[in-house]
Parts: sequence; C-alpha cells; structure tokens
Amino acid sequence: MKQYLSAVLINALLIQLVGCYSQKAITYQEFYDMQNTAGATILTNKNKSIKLTTDSLKYNYVKWIASEDTITILSTHYVRDQRTNKVVSDTVKMASSEIDKVFIDEFDGTKTFFAIAIPVAIVIAVGVIVARNFSFSGPLFSGHGL
Repeated sequence: MKQYLSAVLINALLIQLVGCYSQKAITYQEFYDMQNTAGATILTNKNKSIKLTTDSLKYNYVKWIASEDTITILSTHYVRDQRTNKVVSDTVKMASSEIDKVFIDEFDGTKTFFAIAIPVAIVIAVGVIVARNFSFSGPLFSGHGL
C-alpha cells in the first residue's frame, strides 16, 4: 500500500514542478493592491528588469516594501571569494512612475491538465493496442523454455 501511495505522491510532485505557468502583465497599482505575491518581475521605463523573488535556496533573497508611489527593494546575496564568503546587501528605491510593467507568474491549470492528460492518453492507447495485438503466452512468459 505504501508503494502505491508513494507512486501517487511522486507523480503529484512532478506535476506541480513541471506545471504550466504563464506571465501576466499588470500595472504597478494592481501589483501594489495584491497581497502575498511570491514573486514578480519589474520592467522599468529604461528597459531594466528586476526579479523579485523570496527563494533563498538560490543564494539570493529579495524583500520589497511597496507603497502607493514608491517601492523599496532590499536584496541580500552571497558572494563567494577564494578566501571568504561575504553577504552583500543592496537597497533600491524606485518611484512608481519609473515602473513600466510588472509581470507575475500565474499557474495555468488548464494547460497543465492538457500537458499531462495527452501523454497519459497516448500511453494508455499504446498499451491497449499492444495488449490486443500480442499474446502474452508462450515459453517466454510461462517460465518454461529458457
């Protein structure tokens, strides 16, 4: 029973990891109004891209404080030198007028469903065709004859 449960959980984890995400462009005001945004990408008027992420596993941690007219971005990352490891912190303050667009990643359940369902249907169809066309009897499958 544990094997079946593990097989289902591993597949669910893989589906979540390879799920289809799409980027949605929103205005700064919409971004400011959103709560609990895990990550976003800010595109400035000068075509500079700033990735906002809270993923500390990539040796990069970004915290941001958004207000109506400004955003303050606090970035901490590790710099590995031959002699030492240093923690470097940067602070950037931008006015909302400097921000052209904000892109957020949204999980697209429909695309993920089709990305998983189509290969599964093909595997099942091939399995049915193979099972109908080939007989699983004889010396190789009965254990005799080798």
